[in-house]
Amino acid sequence: MSFGWIDAEQFSFNTLLLMDRWIFRTIAKNQHPEFKKNLAIALAGNPTVFWYVVSKCPEQREYYHVLVGEAPTNHSREELRDSEVYVLDALDWAVVYVYPNIMENLPYIKDWDKDRLLSITDFNDKTVLDIGSGTGRLAFAAATVARTVFASEPVDRLREYMREKQKRLEVDNIYVIDGTIEMLPFPNESFDIVVSGHVLGDDYEAEWREMSRVTRPGGYVIVCPGEDDRKKPEGPSEELISLGFEYSHYVSKTGGDVCRYWRQKR
Repeated sequence: MSFGWIDAEQFSFNTLLLMDRWIFRTIAKNQHPEFKKNLAIALAGNPTVFWYVVSKCPEQREYYHVLVGEAPTNHSREELRDSEVYVLDALDWAVVYVYPNIMENLPYIKDWDKDRLLSITDFNDKTVLDIGSGTGRLAFAAATVARTVFASEPVDRLREYMREKQKRLEVDNIYVIDGTIEMLPFPNESFDIVVSGHVLGDDYEAEWREMSRVTRPGGYVIVCPGEDDRKKPEGPSEELISLGFEYSHYVSKTGGDVCRYWRQKR
């Protein structure tokens, strides 16, 4: 799925050399036939990038070797570039992860107002976990009033970006750590509030269980997306509502529909 965040033709396929293990594991989950075909052609035509991918992500080495082994052959340089652009466009989410300065200036972050998060519940003097923190949209908002914020992010370039941002803004109550929503590196009932923006969706029930596990009784789990320019006639997330989340809707600054969700742990 492409979000239209970048012009893929402006990027070299060598951009993959900036990506890390978690990204390559996630890419391997995309089983769309057209994506796999173009990824196979692009990797076969870029042996240095292919070597980097399988070296960086050994647990998916066999998958990528089989993929490249099945790649169509005898394609022209133009056809190779077409496949590279197709892959980069499909991976626009991953491209912006390795260029945090681009990500920070995307409308869904730049146009977002921190009150969209802070108005959901009382963050004052709370201990907060932000899952999939990215460039810190939610973490830095919460840190203005919370006692302590842990920013969990699996992409190393984003972690480094947040640490540099901390120094620049002189924020001393955020702790940036490596972690994913599937397996959070914290004991049970560690946080008053657990927040996320765009990480749920692979397995809602399992993700909710893990978020709930690290939340204290009486605490809140919050899903607070950024701004969106898309109209969503389908309405709020049926999956989150079925898990007991409440929600509120607003029309974003860019004209799209945004729903915020929250659930208090009993």
